[in-house]
Amino acid sequence: MAENIIISIAAKIAEYTVAPVGQWLCYSCHYNSNIENLKKQKEKLQDARERVQDSVDAALRNGEKIYADVSKWLTDVDGITELATTKLREIEEEAGTGSFNASCLNLKHRHQLSREAKKIVEDIVELHNNGNFKEVSKPALPLEEMDYNSNMENLKNQKEKLQYARERVQDSVDAALRNGEKIYPDVSKWLTDVDGITELATTKLREIEEEAGTGSSNAACLNSEHRHQLSREAKKIVENIAELHENGKFEKVSYRTPPSEGMVITTTNMDYMAMESRMTAVKGIMEALGNADIEKIGVWGMPGVGKSTLMKEIARKAREEKLFNEVVMTVVTNSPDVRRIQGEIADTLGLKFDQETEPGRASHLQRRLSKDKKILVILDDIWKAFDLHEIGIPSEGCKIVMTSRDRDVLISGMGTRKAIHELKILQKEESWNLFEKMVGDSFKDRPEVRAIATKIAEKCAGLPIALVTVSKALRNRSLGIWKDALVQLTRLAPEHDKKIWLPVYSCIQLSYEHLDGEEAVKSLFLLCTGQGYYISYRDLLRYGFGLGLFLNIYTLEEARNRLESLVSNLLDSCLLLQSPRSSEEFYMHDLVRDVATIIASKNHNMFVMRDDGGQKAWPDVDALNRCEALSIHGGEIHKHPNKMECPKLRFFHVNCDDSPNLKIRDIFFRGMDKLEVLSLRRMRLSSLFPLTNLQTLCLDGCKLGDVHWIGELETLVILSLAGSYISNLPREIGSLTHLRLLDLSHCYKLEVIPPNVLSSLVNLEELYMREIKVQWEVEGPSNEGKNASLAELKKLSHLTTLEIDIPDVNNLPKDLFSEKLERYQICIGDIPCEDRLFKEEAFSRTLRLKLNTSFQLDFGIKMLLKRTEYLYLNESNSTKSVLYELNREDFQKLKHLHIRNNGDIKHILELRTPAVAFPILETFVLEDMISLEEICQGNLPLESFKNLKVLKVENCEKLRFIFSSSIARGLSLLEELIITSCDNLGAIFVKEEEDGIEDQGDMMLFGRLQTLVLADLPKLVGFLSSKDSFMADCRETNSEGSHDLQLPLLHHDQVSFPSLQTLRMKGLTKIKHVWSYGQEPKTVIRCLEQLQVLEIEDCGVEEIVAFERGGEAVAIRTLMFPQVTKLEFSNLPRLKWFYKGVHVSKWSMLKEMNIERCEKVEIFASEVVSFEKTVKDQRQFEMSNIKQPLFSVDELSFASLKELYISSMDKLEIMWQDQVDATSFPNIQELRIFSCHKLLHVFQSNLHTTTTTLIQSLTRLTISCCSSLETIFGNMEGQNGKEPQVLMAPSSGTEESVVREDGTARHIEFPILTQLSLVGLPKLKWILEGVHTNLESWPSLKRLELGEDGEQVKKMIWASKFASSSSSQENQLQTCIQQPMFVVEEGTFPNLEDLSLYFLPETIPPSRFSDFPDPSSLLTRLPNLLELNIYNSVWEEIFPYELVDREIRLRRLSLYRLCMLTHLWKEDSTQPCPLFHNLEYLVVSQCGKLKNLVPSSVSLHNLTKLEISSCHGLINLLTSSTAKTLVQLQRMTMTNCKRITEIVAMEDIGEANVAITFNNNC
Repeated sequence: MAENIIISIAAKIAEYTVAPVGQWLCYSCHYNSNIENLKKQKEKLQDARERVQDSVDAALRNGEKIYADVSKWLTDVDGITELATTKLREIEEEAGTGSFNASCLNLKHRHQLSREAKKIVEDIVELHNNGNFKEVSKPALPLEEMDYNSNMENLKNQKEKLQYARERVQDSVDAALRNGEKIYPDVSKWLTDVDGITELATTKLREIEEEAGTGSSNAACLNSEHRHQLSREAKKIVENIAELHENGKFEKVSYRTPPSEGMVITTTNMDYMAMESRMTAVKGIMEALGNADIEKIGVWGMPGVGKSTLMKEIARKAREEKLFNEVVMTVVTNSPDVRRIQGEIADTLGLKFDQETEPGRASHLQRRLSKDKKILVILDDIWKAFDLHEIGIPSEGCKIVMTSRDRDVLISGMGTRKAIHELKILQKEESWNLFEKMVGDSFKDRPEVRAIATKIAEKCAGLPIALVTVSKALRNRSLGIWKDALVQLTRLAPEHDKKIWLPVYSCIQLSYEHLDGEEAVKSLFLLCTGQGYYISYRDLLRYGFGLGLFLNIYTLEEARNRLESLVSNLLDSCLLLQSPRSSEEFYMHDLVRDVATIIASKNHNMFVMRDDGGQKAWPDVDALNRCEALSIHGGEIHKHPNKMECPKLRFFHVNCDDSPNLKIRDIFFRGMDKLEVLSLRRMRLSSLFPLTNLQTLCLDGCKLGDVHWIGELETLVILSLAGSYISNLPREIGSLTHLRLLDLSHCYKLEVIPPNVLSSLVNLEELYMREIKVQWEVEGPSNEGKNASLAELKKLSHLTTLEIDIPDVNNLPKDLFSEKLERYQICIGDIPCEDRLFKEEAFSRTLRLKLNTSFQLDFGIKMLLKRTEYLYLNESNSTKSVLYELNREDFQKLKHLHIRNNGDIKHILELRTPAVAFPILETFVLEDMISLEEICQGNLPLESFKNLKVLKVENCEKLRFIFSSSIARGLSLLEELIITSCDNLGAIFVKEEEDGIEDQGDMMLFGRLQTLVLADLPKLVGFLSSKDSFMADCRETNSEGSHDLQLPLLHHDQVSFPSLQTLRMKGLTKIKHVWSYGQEPKTVIRCLEQLQVLEIEDCGVEEIVAFERGGEAVAIRTLMFPQVTKLEFSNLPRLKWFYKGVHVSKWSMLKEMNIERCEKVEIFASEVVSFEKTVKDQRQFEMSNIKQPLFSVDELSFASLKELYISSMDKLEIMWQDQVDATSFPNIQELRIFSCHKLLHVFQSNLHTTTTTLIQSLTRLTISCCSSLETIFGNMEGQNGKEPQVLMAPSSGTEESVVREDGTARHIEFPILTQLSLVGLPKLKWILEGVHTNLESWPSLKRLELGEDGEQVKKMIWASKFASSSSSQENQLQTCIQQPMFVVEEGTFPNLEDLSLYFLPETIPPSRFSDFPDPSSLLTRLPNLLELNIYNSVWEEIFPYELVDREIRLRRLSLYRLCMLTHLWKEDSTQPCPLFHNLEYLVVSQCGKLKNLVPSSVSLHNLTKLEISSCHGLINLLTSSTAKTLVQLQRMTMTNCKRITEIVAMEDIGEANVAITFNNNC
């Protein structure tokens, strides 16, 4: 029983274990075969898929449609293939477990894998069987149907693209319109075309939609033809859209209209005006924004200068030009609110803060700003430095623009070292333009307001905040309010109208209150208010030290350092400005000074009296009692009290520049017990009451007399007598042992300084004794002379500053100068002041030497030489140069070197040591070095002269070149190069050759050179040349000068001057060309981009620009000189043309042109009408004898020319050839032509064009000594009566027909001509051919000069009326006599003030105006005539009796060589004559028949000057009656009047003892 149970159990176990194991073993046995089969079937399926895919691809290329089952099969294959790959990967991993136990344990898993592999194989086989496709695709839609669908889809897409493009262009157009710009016509047309094509496309698409709405097959069949038509139309529209889309890629959509008076007003920022100074600042900032290397940009300027307004403009431009994705601007202010700043930035960026703390918000903001690198952050009005990270602004990544009133805050505090821009006040014209804009129409028809407004604008002194505030406050106000505003701005006080004054006051006061550092900086600022316009560093030191302004400072040396720090603080804050005159001077902006004056008087009891709008009257008694500082610069200084009670006064300064010699008695100072600083200038002072507290006494320019009383001022620390009138320095000064500074400079009368006085001043630190006449005693064992010896200075052990002149070298003791000298200006030898090339005040260490043959350099002078910054050497009397006694390394600190008058020195530097020569030298001047052959002998280190900015060489006749090319290449900082009067100079720089290898041929760049002057260098062959070439040329020079080399001065591939502004050439006889072109001519010559002045005189130049390719000139479409404002060619006898090749030269900025003595020029200018045609005819042109003009131009060549001077051009026949007319120079104002004897016409052009252009702009016209000239304006179209001439009346702006029936014009008007001179023109017939001048012709003429040497003068110049209008043209043009040039009628010259008439001696002018208009009519027809000059006339009288009742305004009368003149006014006239009542100046010369000047009835009570010469008929000059009227006479001169016996003839015997007094210092 038990056994059966056991057997049963065992069977069950076998059933559940052995059977499955058997199955597992079965699958395990087939495992390998299943896996291998899977691999094979997978590969077969992949091969089948490739075949099907190839068929599919081919079908698609043919435009066929793939069957759905094929596409599904491909998808299923991809799926099963991916599954098979996965299983095979698992199997490979299973195979990777190599142990026996592992195999047993994984038996079940292997069974599972084997079974799954088998199942996949079955699926693959089925897919493989299903993949036997006969066809994989079916034919596509008919071709037309495909085209239809694709065309319609394409139309939709292209329409959308075009609409997007239009939106972008429209955005740019809108922005341009907001900025007041003009839209280019092609842009406007493109927008219109886009709108049209878009509308058409929309219509077509609507038709397509309607077509698609008919759903039946019949409809489709019926509409197939229509659909085909729609498809074709859609395709055509798409093509048009594509073309428009391509044409819409505009670089710019607009342009700025020409600014009115240099400005453009923007509408988005109403306080901003794009003036020149602001446009320059904007340009610099925008360039910095575009520079990837610059992340922080700083803008600084004084308060109210317009920094915030400028930042708004920068933000606007940055947005408009899409330079950044975001532009953020926030104001920091003097008390920054971090949360507000963070919020403003976040609001602009659309950022929301979840954090409450400032650091949390900063972190969030920084993450946002760091994500986008194209964000501009503008931080305006920063007062003090702060950490950008505290706000949340990353220091790297985004661009940051910061503004501040304090330069140091930006540089040191905020790190804007790379880009820092100073915004300065406006120029005068800009100020007025801004004021006028802001004030609106307040001036319209109100000239009285305009006059006051001009003064108010001047008072604002270029400060924008003042200009804007004041102008807005006064807009449309009454005249009385305008006048009151002027008073307020002139007499500033804080209680004045707050609307006008308070914004300016507050702005500046805030800057004062936030001055950083010690209280001394504010005290120094207030001290500056009491100074003159220019504030001297010297005065601030002396006054500040005397007032104890510098705390914990005990020496002047320490005080200098402290003062430098304080001044730097004020400069950085823009409360003090650097003077343009000197680095030792400063000044305050007018409004800053006014505010400072108010602060000083209101809060610190410091008062200032001025003439220029400040307080003029003396302070009242109460003010004087509390006054601590008083400065007087004019005002009512003469009303000073006899005694002033000022118990608190510490500083008193009086400047009497406008009231010299004011005398003040010593009692005046008795009430000033606390006075510490007293400064009196240009006063008379005999003594001074003892002031026991006085520290500083300055009596500059005073007349002092005996000043022994100064010795009583024992507390004095600083004493200045500079420029005072003293002859002896009192011995008592020797008792001032506390004295630290003594200034005796410019005491021209000082001759005596007693012995032992200077040596007694043992604490002296600074001693100034320039330009005094003291005869120093020679050092000896016992100096008992009347004067001190210079050896006394050796005892001044604290001396750090010395300024002294020692004319006699023999008086110089040995080793006078010690190493303690920190500053010195020492002149040894007799050197005149005119030899000083620079303002020596700019250098702290200056040494000027003029030594004799016996002088030996001692240790002290050698020590000074090694430390000197400015060295002047005049070695005319020395045998060996000082330079030879020192080594190169001894000049390491020299900045300026000036050597002259050495006749023996051959080399400035000799190769003795390898040290760098003059490493920081900035200015190098050599004059009159007649033996100098080379500046440097031997090879110098390349770093030599590397800091040189100015190089001047004059009259060094043996010098052959300046520097070698290796040294020249290092002159990258050179700004000014002037070489003159060096007779043997062959080249400026010479190429070096070593071991037969020529110097490298790289371009030599002088990147900063602005001025190049080369004059009187007869052997110069080039700027850069090899030594052999110019030496050979010098040997071959003949009497006419060698031109064999024919090299240009400036070779195209040798040198470049990109910053050159001024080029002057004179006396360069060997130079044939100035510039040369290379293989590829460019529009702008490389070194001319910045050229402003071009002057060439007395040179051998044949053409200015030459081309060097085979000698053949090449056509250049445009040759531009974009910045040249002045052009002068003088005495160039070889010059033929500017450039031989076909070209058009353009001078867009040229304002002044002077062409003189260019003898070969026959045509001044000719227009290139068709460039291509001219180029085509180039060779024919060169082979022919056609005359070539000096300038080839078009209508824009001289657009800005204002002054043109043509002189001594003997061969000049044509001024303007071909189509050149007045439109070529529309702005010319002054035209002068002299001595052009072949010239027939000045202008030969269309009359209407000339009238409406040149005549409207011409203000001065001078033509003289042109013997062939017939007309000024030749009329090409109005001759022979072919065409009538219609002239423009510029004043009315309308056209008026002023023609005769024969077609010739009647008259012409010169609306703004003020000066006209026509002298020496014997053949002149017309001003404008066929056109007369009459009443309306000369409305603005003020000065007229006429003179002629021909026989036609009598009728040519004047006539009283026109010839009959019915006369024939032939009669009118027959002679000049019948056609007067000027028709003098009443009102012809309504504003003429100056008339001069010249006649040559051989001419017989009309006597008594017989052929001119009657004198009475002439003078009365010139009612405003003030000056009359007459030369070489035979008139017998000037003023006829008929003028007695006329009012004559004549003030100046000059009569020369009137040989028949007997009287100015009839002798027998006893009636009082009013003709001379206004006469101020009378000159009569060489009038031999003149018997007396004027009869006794004539009064000359306004006459100030009377000159009579060579009038041999005069016996007496004036009667006593007339003489008594000479109450204003200042000067009377009589010379060479042989018969005169008395000046004044007494009319009555009883008058013999009567005195005649001339009250005006006659």
